Amino acid sequence: MNSFSTANERPVEPRLAVRYQELLRRHPPPSDLPYTEECAIALAADAAHWKASDLHIEPGVEETRIRMRVDGQLHDVAVVPNISGHHLVTYFKVFAKMDTANLAHAEHGHGRLNANGMMLDLRVTVVPTPNGEVLGIRLLDGLHPVLRLDEIGLAESDQCHLRNWLAEIQGMLLVCGPAGSGKTTTLYALLRELQRLPRSIVTLEDPVECNLEGITQIEVNERRGLTFPEAIRAMLRIDPDFLLVGEIRDPESAHVAITAAGSGQALLSTIHARDAVGAVTALRNYGVKNWEISAALEICIAQRLVRRLCTRCRVLAETTEAEQAWLAVSGAVAPASLWKPVGCDSCAGTGFDGRIGIFEVWRLTTEARTLIMHGADEPALKHQAVASGTRLLMVDAIDKAASGLTALSELRSLYWQRATPSPAT
Repeated sequence: MNSFSTANERPVEPRLAVRYQELLRRHPPPSDLPYTEECAIALAADAAHWKASDLHIEPGVEETRIRMRVDGQLHDVAVVPNISGHHLVTYFKVFAKMDTANLAHAEHGHGRLNANGMMLDLRVTVVPTPNGEVLGIRLLDGLHPVLRLDEIGLAESDQCHLRNWLAEIQGMLLVCGPAGSGKTTTLYALLRELQRLPRSIVTLEDPVECNLEGITQIEVNERRGLTFPEAIRAMLRIDPDFLLVGEIRDPESAHVAITAAGSGQALLSTIHARDAVGAVTALRNYGVKNWEISAALEICIAQRLVRRLCTRCRVLAETTEAEQAWLAVSGAVAPASLWKPVGCDSCAGTGFDGRIGIFEVWRLTTEARTLIMHGADEPALKHQAVASGTRLLMVDAIDKAASGLTALSELRSLYWQRATPSPAT
């Protein structure tokens, strides 16, 4: 007899889907089918209540699992028969104006949903699998305000660096990190600062995630021929003081962006890089020359998101030997005690409530520009950055753990610590 089991043993946390679970209690499957619309709206409202970024409906052999990504972590919130999951998928496909008869190809759609008074912008993707269609929904809360610089986790000294750059109107500012690290949130916080200035601001986004008064926002539409490089060229012709490009994603957009920044335009964008000095390597890999990078680049912000400890249930406990050893590898002195997650009804048993950014802000000096001009590698650039006062990602992260904002377990899950241990400062 084969001892291998395909059973899914992931725990289900019903406290993250109270509205939906209440509907299932009143109308258990299969009697839930006439209430599919109410179930779908309840799920979206539950997800919005916990500020979930994504909602997943994933069919298995017999059952469908419904999952939410809250504070970057994916939680199973319900398990229903496949027929119930199929009806939910069909509802969201109709809502997003998809072809319900198309079961063989991936499809994308979007729409706005009023979920218990919360206006949500839903970006829907459906992908076929042997067990049925998997549905992924990205939730954008149209009522959620844009955060300020002092609300995202930046140190006061780093906020000062950024505000000084915003006042100078020159060069390029890049926000670095992997997908899901909060780069767009930081860009929007910077835009909020710019809204108060008598400047012309034009953004190019894919998609526009939040409408901002007083700012010209352009959405990329490649189906109609409006690509990133073409739109950047168009942006330069309408006399902007600041340009925001959602992402530098290929050699052409990199060259157009660096040309704009080098010619006197102030440009903000994001790029995939492990840390602040890694932005230089990323631009080099796109074929941008050292002298162009040296002339245009002003500030690099590297960042990650970590979960914020729930202040209602966190506990202060003695630092373990394993934690001390891990901190020592990072070059940090372990505090005598650290805050740990517990879990309560207020945080649905997760031990965390929201997320906070950890940052590394590198403002290029004359010495840094000289090093870039001469082709210096990342270790040399990082050494210079630290010498000029840059606080590295791990230093900021450990400070936030020591102050009780996050848990050490959150830092240990981040890949960049293993790759680049940081010197103590």
